[in-house]
Amino acid sequence: MPKYLTRADDHLGIAPHSLRAVTTSDLHAVLANDPGGPIHIHIAEQTKEVDACLAWSGQRPVEWLLDHVEVDARWCHIHATHMTQDEAVRLARTGSVAGLCPTTEADLGDGIFQFAAFTQAGGALGIGTDSHIGTDAAQELRLMEWAQRLTRRTRNIAAPPNGSTGRTLYDATLAGGAQALGRDSGAIASGHWADLIALDRDHPTVYGKTGDDILDSWIFPGDRSCVLQVWSAGRLCVSGGRHVSRDGVAERYRSVMARLLA
Repeated sequence: MPKYLTRADDHLGIAPHSLRAVTTSDLHAVLANDPGGPIHIHIAEQTKEVDACLAWSGQRPVEWLLDHVEVDARWCHIHATHMTQDEAVRLARTGSVAGLCPTTEADLGDGIFQFAAFTQAGGALGIGTDSHIGTDAAQELRLMEWAQRLTRRTRNIAAPPNGSTGRTLYDATLAGGAQALGRDSGAIASGHWADLIALDRDHPTVYGKTGDDILDSWIFPGDRSCVLQVWSAGRLCVSGGRHVSRDGVAERYRSVMARLLA
């Protein structure tokens, strides 16, 4: 595997897909060969998974995992949608991350995450795209907040009193995402990778805004075109709103699709 780790910020983790996809013995065998990096698992995404786990073990998925595996801060639990409040609190107290994928969860009709119980117990959050029904970080954060508002019929769920919802969500998921990747990022600070975005200050969405209002205006109106540049570990990935490899990737995509559709 080391031959695949070609960049300074590459490192190895493991990802047993889910409790429905691996046996107990397989799970323990994989963990016994853990290289010390991140551990990701899909868990409790849909009610049918919960029902199947109850029928198999007498326990819910998160409950079973916490009772049978040593879960620590290296773990990231993808979705973790269907937890009881007790499960949410127990999971939060492990120091591990809940990796939410709001656009996928909405597209599949999965359900709504136990946000209040988990975050009030100090739980760490990250976001991802999973099925890539969307590939927009602001959209994931927006939908995460809006789903909670619809459920609880009130506004500004994530924000502290008089605080910024955008800032709260952004900072929380930067920290949780960095933790889930085992990556020194999530902040502009000495010793951290230069994982950065630049917004177009002349874009109508954020023009004239300052401070946390910039984040709120970027995340909630929902216009990704104000993202001007993106860097990963100092490598420029997006310039002028376009991925630097877009033309080559698009050409290869069209070639593959032409063969598949022939």
